[in-house]
Amino acid sequence: MAFTLEDLLPADQQLRTIQPHEPVSRALNIMYQHRYGQLPVIGANNEFQGQVITFESILCAMQSFHTDAEMLLVRDAAQRVRIYPSDADLLATLDDIHRDNFALIANELRLIGIVTTADVAVFFREYAEDLMQIEGIESRVKDAIRALYAGDEGGLDSAIAAVTDRAADIRRKLAGAIRAYLGKANIPALPSGTDADAVAEAEKKLALPEPTKKFDDLTFDEFTSVLLRHAKAPRLSQSKDVSELRGLLQQVRIARNKLAHFRGDLTPEERRTVKFAAEWLDDHLPIPTAEKALPQPVPIDTQLSSAPEETEGPQGSYAPLAAHLETLSNDTTSLTLTFQQIEDILKKELPRSAFEYRAWWSNDPMKPQSAAWLEEGWRTTSVNMTERRLTFVRTNDREEAYIRFFAKLNTRLAIESDFPLRNLSPQGQNWLVLASLDRSRPDAAKLVASFARRKRLRIEVYLDYGDKEQNKQRFGQLLNQREEIERLVGEPLDWERLDNRQACRIAVYTKAQILTDADSPVLLEWAAKRATFLYRAFETQFCSSSTM
Repeated sequence: MAFTLEDLLPADQQLRTIQPHEPVSRALNIMYQHRYGQLPVIGANNEFQGQVITFESILCAMQSFHTDAEMLLVRDAAQRVRIYPSDADLLATLDDIHRDNFALIANELRLIGIVTTADVAVFFREYAEDLMQIEGIESRVKDAIRALYAGDEGGLDSAIAAVTDRAADIRRKLAGAIRAYLGKANIPALPSGTDADAVAEAEKKLALPEPTKKFDDLTFDEFTSVLLRHAKAPRLSQSKDVSELRGLLQQVRIARNKLAHFRGDLTPEERRTVKFAAEWLDDHLPIPTAEKALPQPVPIDTQLSSAPEETEGPQGSYAPLAAHLETLSNDTTSLTLTFQQIEDILKKELPRSAFEYRAWWSNDPMKPQSAAWLEEGWRTTSVNMTERRLTFVRTNDREEAYIRFFAKLNTRLAIESDFPLRNLSPQGQNWLVLASLDRSRPDAAKLVASFARRKRLRIEVYLDYGDKEQNKQRFGQLLNQREEIERLVGEPLDWERLDNRQACRIAVYTKAQILTDADSPVLLEWAAKRATFLYRAFETQFCSSSTM
């Protein structure tokens, strides 16, 4: 069901009204005393007049009549307003509330209440807080699954398959059913070895759903089932099984679905249950250990010995935290910090949500705070809201995503007949050399794909002849041909002379984030096309001139 305006009415709302014959000065005193922005106007029999008086309407009357407030009665400054029934759809009236700052609720001539923009903010803040609490529980369950199945990827895959394969029973019985049918129809048995093929074809004809899902695609209920299938899943101290924990998580699931499908606000009892579940799970679920970091890549050749220089450090409000994590040695696989220590690093206070909701610390790349540590190769775990501390652990997620994306890019560029692909194996860095442009100096002018700061992917011509003056001179020569080069590429380029660096860069950018876009076919195609366009545009520049 949709939320109604009546759902937003504060339980303790005390309506203040005023009558048309009363002085405006009294209306001003009431509004100032109670911090109201408006007063409904009612008649002698308390019937609602369909009018209100506001600070704005009073000011408008004073300016229009060229008089002071003391000279005005309420009827002189009142304005007619739209009236809403108590069951009016909240989402359909939000624009009106935003425009007028309030909505009057009345059934016929009886005034029921006022909903203001402040009431809307409070309502959705509580709604968001409930969702954050449940998101924190889901995040904690995910961490616990990773901890329980650490080093047993096959076991996790098997658990996910068992939980998500809705057609498992059909698959188990299908081969026997085929054999039984053939027997009943007096059809000779299938030749040895073709039984599996027949079953596979039958599954295809039946359009059975895929037998499993990816971990991050599981529903809350499926995460719960995967967790509770493990032999070491937590349980009550004196319980023989996990039935009590399953029941608790089912209550969380019901509350989650209620919020997700806009079926109403949580009751006080539901909210207490969710809060209890969050605290109990925090204390009893296992936590993942630090992952073993990927070994540092060994340069394959001289082209890989000089990575494209990044001109910017971490960006955004949480850049100091990202920079702090970035400076840690590769031997450091985990780091425990209190919330106070994090505030000291940031040199500012954390928002209230960080102290109240575990979900604020979840590893969601779409949130600015988590994007900051994820982009540096770290993940939060062991978030203790009571003691206000957590642990950052190194993760391989980013490196694996780089390898996955660049491997696909190599494969895609390999089909371009006129593209001299280097075809170097991705090593987990945020960049990869795709081709050489200067045949006389293969290591000096390179075509590179790299994930940059501010959530961007760039394809760049990277100039580094080993001498800053030579680099700037060659950059200038190319810049003189900018119009022709950009015409060949088909779009404007970023010409980055990088005066404070030795190298120079000419690049094209697009929005991208490795943790969310590594498997995007659209991003892959964008990168392949830009690499091809840049190579064709610059190849003539390096072939037709004497390079240094």
